[in-house]
Amino acid sequence: MSSATGARGPRSGAPPREAALFAALYGLEAAAGGLAIALYKYWGRFAHLAPRQWAWLLAAAAALAAAAAGLGRWWRAARRAGTGRFGLVLGTNALAVAGILAAGEILARALSVPTPAGLSIAGTVLLPRRWSEVRARNAALLRRTPAPVAYLVADTLLGWTVAPNRRSADGRYLSSAEGLRSARAGQRYGADRTRPRIALVGDSYTFGLEVPFPDTWGARLERELAGRAAVLNFGVDGYGVDQAYLRYLRDARPWRPAIAILGFINHDLYRSLSVYSFITFPAWGFPFGKPRFVLRGDALALLNVPVPAPEALLAAPSAAALPFIGYDPGYVPEQWEWRLGDASRLVRFVASRFPRWPAAAPPRRDERVALNSALALAFARQARAAGTIPMVVYFPSRSDFAGEDRSAARAVVARLGAAGVTVVDMTACIAALGVEVAFLPGRPHYSPAGNAAVARCLGPLVRRALRR
Repeated sequence: MSSATGARGPRSGAPPREAALFAALYGLEAAAGGLAIALYKYWGRFAHLAPRQWAWLLAAAAALAAAAAGLGRWWRAARRAGTGRFGLVLGTNALAVAGILAAGEILARALSVPTPAGLSIAGTVLLPRRWSEVRARNAALLRRTPAPVAYLVADTLLGWTVAPNRRSADGRYLSSAEGLRSARAGQRYGADRTRPRIALVGDSYTFGLEVPFPDTWGARLERELAGRAAVLNFGVDGYGVDQAYLRYLRDARPWRPAIAILGFINHDLYRSLSVYSFITFPAWGFPFGKPRFVLRGDALALLNVPVPAPEALLAAPSAAALPFIGYDPGYVPEQWEWRLGDASRLVRFVASRFPRWPAAAPPRRDERVALNSALALAFARQARAAGTIPMVVYFPSRSDFAGEDRSAARAVVARLGAAGVTVVDMTACIAALGVEVAFLPGRPHYSPAGNAAVARCLGPLVRRALRR
C-alpha cells in the first residue's frame, strides 16, 4: 500500500526528498553564479581584496561546495535505488533554468535603451562598447544642421574652438568676428583700442554656458569696472586646463591684455588628461579629438598636434587605432573587446553591473596635480613675459558642494600660491550666495546670480591689478 502511494506521489505532489533535490540544484546554480561573478570581478587582484570582498568570495565557494555535496549524496542514493527520478529532476531543472535565462534575455532586450555611451539597462551601460556605434553617432552629429554646437569648429591645435561670427542653434550663444563670445554675432572687439584689455580663458564656466551673454561673469565684470577695461571672453565649452593654456598662447596673448585670467573647475584637471571627448565624455556630443600634454621630467611635451580632423578620426577601423589613445584615461581596452557570449544582452548586463575590480578609475591624483600645476605655472610665466598680470581662478562646481573629492584642485591651488601666482578660490563667494541660488535649477552651471557674485568678488582684485 505504501509502495503504491509512493508511486503516485510525484503525480500528486513532489515528495520531500525531491523538493530538497530541487532546492539543492537551485542553490548550486545560485552559488555557481555568485562565485563566477566574484571571480570575474577579482581575478588577478586577490592580494588587494578587503575582508568584505573575501567574505563574498568564500561564502559563494562554501555554498557551492555544500550544494555539490548534497547533490552527490542524492545521486548516489538514486543509483542504489535504481530510480530514474534523479535524471528527471535534473531535466526539469535544466528546462526551468533555460526558461529563466530566455526570459531574462527577452527582458534585457526590452529594457535596453540607446544612450550616448551605448545601450543601457536601468542606468548601467552595457559593455563592451561598439566602435561602430560611436562612429555612427558622431558622424550623425557632424551631419546635423544646425548642430547644438554649431558655434564650435574643429581646430588643429585646440581640438575645437569658438568659430567667428556664429550663432548657436538656440540663438543664446553669439561670437565676434574674432571668435570670442560676444553680445552680437560679428561684433569686432579689435576696433576698441582705447581701453586696457582683460582676457579670460577657461571652460564653460568662463564661457558662461546656459546664460545669455549679459549674464556671464565676464560681461558683469566689465560693468563692475564701469567700462574702464574691455573684458574679452576666450572661454570655450569643454576645455581642460591644457586647452585654456594653449588658447591663451595662440589667441589671447597677441591682444596684449593688461590682465589674463585662467579659470578652471575640479573636472578640468581630468579633462587635461583626455585625448578624445567622444571616448571619455560621450554624453557631451563633441566629435572632436584634443591635444595632450605630458610631463617629461619638468618639461611639458605636446602630443596629438596637429589634432586630426573629426572625419579622419571616425574613419579609424577601431577605437584602439586612434592616435595616442593609450594616453586617454577614459579608454579601457577591455571595455572594447568582444568575446564569446557578448551577443547576449543579459550576459553584458551582468558583466557591466559587476565590472572587473577595481573599475576603471580616474588617473592617479599625483598625475593630475603635477600636469595641471605645470600648465598653470607655464601660463603665468608666459603672461608675465608678455607684460601681462596673470590670475588663476578656481570655480566650485555643484559637485563640490555634494562632497566630491577636490583634493587635487586644492593641491594645484597650493602649488600656484607657493610659486607666487595670484590664485582666487571662488568657493566662499558661491557658498555665501547659497548653492540653490548660485546654480541654475537642476543644472551644473552658474545662474545669473551666481555669475554676478563671481564678478562682485573678482572686481576689487582686478581693480587693484589694473592700478598696478
